[in-house]
Amino acid sequence: MSNVLVIFQANTERTEQLALAVGVGAVESEANIRLRRLVGAGAVEVGHKGYGTLKEADLVWADTIVVGLEDAQPKQELAGLLSALTAADKSSFPQKQVWTFGAEGAAAKTEAQSYVEAAFQAVGVAVLPALVPDSGDAMDRMKETGRQLGKR
Repeated sequence: MSNVLVIFQANTERTEQLALAVGVGAVESEANIRLRRLVGAGAVEVGHKGYGTLKEADLVWADTIVVGLEDAQPKQELAGLLSALTAADKSSFPQKQVWTFGAEGAAAKTEAQSYVEAAFQAVGVAVLPALVPDSGDAMDRMKETGRQLGKR
């Protein structure tokens, strides 16, 4: 059984919904999931409040890490992710993989996604390409991506 960590930065419900769709797809493929929201100072609450705070242990636990970024440019809430990444035990990182998506799903890579992917690559985590063709409903694509990630 695979462990999928879904981390997302969202101030709108749209990005939260995309992240949840990935999580649902992973659960449908019988993966374990953890959901974590990156929150900046003064951020509004989105749909749910119980995501928990990202910890180094989450990164160590995960086989696959999904990072959803609402903003196209890197923002201060990424500091928590980068801090956890730096502090975590990296001995298992070469066996891990990361996949990122933006506010529109996997349609176009943003500067924030490239920034996060570079940070993961620097510690030995493999970056995955888009797994599902960019056609049809975005939520369906995200669920299918979650299913595929959950099987890895």
